[in-house]
Amino acid sequence: MLKTKVLQFNLPGSTIPVAVAAEPERLIGDLSDPDQVPCWADVWPAARALAKYIWSGPSLKGLSVLELGAGVGLPGVVCGLKGAAVAFSDFQPLALELCRQNAVLNRLPQYRLLLQDWRSFNLRERFDLVLASDIAYEPRLLPYLKRVLLQTMQKGGSIYLTHDHRPVTFAFIEEVVATGLFAEERHRIPVTVEDPLRPHYQIDLHILKWVSNGDNPCSSME
Repeated sequence: MLKTKVLQFNLPGSTIPVAVAAEPERLIGDLSDPDQVPCWADVWPAARALAKYIWSGPSLKGLSVLELGAGVGLPGVVCGLKGAAVAFSDFQPLALELCRQNAVLNRLPQYRLLLQDWRSFNLRERFDLVLASDIAYEPRLLPYLKRVLLQTMQKGGSIYLTHDHRPVTFAFIEEVVATGLFAEERHRIPVTVEDPLRPHYQIDLHILKWVSNGDNPCSSME
């Protein structure tokens, strides 16, 4: 059973509970295999930035949201608190257990847990908003992630993608925008964490808004 601890995450005007792995070091497998490194077990600065941005934005009531590589699910939880129906997706069952705990802790009325690997992603549903918080950094997985983003994007919807100024992520986003399906908007979001070695971050947020007249996002990949 996954041992957890609950942190208090501060948002403007509110504080919400967030369950994370209590002993993430015990979850580490073969360090040569990225799939066995438990990046999903904690809340990263990019997720904090995305949660902060969503919380300060308009209501999401009536919208469907998919969080890819959800980890503990903080941005998705905030979407749920803003009124959205949220689907948390991850390839790691323990990550989805953390998402479930956080959805329950925050009393989300509408949420689902989706065990999906980008390499064999078979979800055919489309969403109004897709969240991608610091997940576009492993080059071997980026072709799969690109297909998943296009496959799950609702016509007229948006993708919110955050990262810690990663060159590989900038290049990936340029590739997605080059499909001609999206208009891009960029922001920088300051984040402070309790880390004496690096307490301050400037997180990059890319908002990709659907602008194409086409009906099939995946057609650009044929």
